[in-house]
Amino acid sequence: MKNSLRFTVKELTALKPTNKRTRYHDTAVDGLVLEVSPSGTKSFRVYKRAKGAKSPSNVSLGQFPSLTIDQARTKAREALNELAMGINPNERMRVEKNHHVSLQKVFDDYRLSKSLSSNTLKGYEQALKCYFSTYLKKPLMALTEEAVKKLHADISAGRIEGMRSGSHAQADLCMRLLRALFNYAKYEYRGFNNQIIFAENPVKILSHQRAWHNIERRRTYIRSHQLKEFFEVLHSKRERYILEKSQFGSTVCDLVEMAVLTGLRRNELLTLEWEFIDLDAKSFYVSKTKNGVPLELPISHYLCELLSRRLNLKDERGFVFNVDNSQGRIVDPRKVLSAINDELSFEFTLHDLRRTYTTVAESLSLGTYTIKRLLNHKSKRDDVTEGYTILTPEELRSPSQRIEDYILDKSEVRSKVLPQKSSSGAGFSEFIGDLGNEEKKKLMKLLMDSL
Repeated sequence: MKNSLRFTVKELTALKPTNKRTRYHDTAVDGLVLEVSPSGTKSFRVYKRAKGAKSPSNVSLGQFPSLTIDQARTKAREALNELAMGINPNERMRVEKNHHVSLQKVFDDYRLSKSLSSNTLKGYEQALKCYFSTYLKKPLMALTEEAVKKLHADISAGRIEGMRSGSHAQADLCMRLLRALFNYAKYEYRGFNNQIIFAENPVKILSHQRAWHNIERRRTYIRSHQLKEFFEVLHSKRERYILEKSQFGSTVCDLVEMAVLTGLRRNELLTLEWEFIDLDAKSFYVSKTKNGVPLELPISHYLCELLSRRLNLKDERGFVFNVDNSQGRIVDPRKVLSAINDELSFEFTLHDLRRTYTTVAESLSLGTYTIKRLLNHKSKRDDVTEGYTILTPEELRSPSQRIEDYILDKSEVRSKVLPQKSSSGAGFSEFIGDLGNEEKKKLMKLLMDSL
């Protein structure tokens, strides 16, 4: 056999690398080889065909000299015995590895396989760090039904180290994440002959015992009668921030105002860039959305004023809500939101403003498909009609203007910029078309009174 020799320390040490991988065979143990790579790495392997196999198996044993020749021969004989019985050692090691795969490894593989938003990923990582720390390096198998029940109960009661109080919402969130990881592991980590290792999801025990807390979704929003107070406080705070030369504070106020007038999500606003805003065409484009579907929307009258004002504050990094920090934009507006809430008789969150926008849209009977497009909600696969309904910024212009007008009417805030009448009179028609029902009634009354 070519390159055959009895392995000794002296012989193997003397072997020099060539420009290609070279294999040397041990005459003492048939099937034991040493591969010398061009870089000089020397690796012990077993190269032998298993019983019933069509091609030889290449089983890695370790590197010389870390693995001694005697150790290599012992491991080689074990591997050869397995091959003689029709067992592929590589397959056995893979299966053993899959049986003992850790929670951390499953999560790492899971996040690489999914298109998760930065916020979602951050939430998952925080949950693992805070609530699963004792299990991260343990096999996923360690999370049995009993372990799941105890962990869920401990998070609910605040018995996890570092928790100040219990949280039913966090307990359910952690278990939903764990359920997803077990579902992922079921098909990713298989046993011999592709058999399923993680056949049962232990998180199912919570459903069987009705242990889920099922926290209801928040339904808070700003009522119509609260809009006047909301805008008065918001504008007052912005003026004070401007006087105090607090760029961050006034910018957050602008962000809050755009949130209630568009219903955009928090991250969609925070990452909004000027390159996607066309003030001449009065439309803007949201490229980074929660569901990954880009969104193009019209710019209503008052919103145009707000964006025009912010354009004067534009910097080289190009974010609409730019501030002087390492990111070049607002990252965490909570401090300013808390300051605004301190002056209100009620409290709100940024997502409450999205619910406020949606509630106003529904009250104006704008139509389900129109509202879903304004909010960028994904259509269901079985909704064929929605798939044929294409709503451009122009089709959405009148509905979005009606929502803005309603909000401004209730808040007693008016836009300073209105469409100018053109020589053809089209501007006035456009102006009338953009008015809400209440505004049209007021205009009709003024016209009747003037006759």
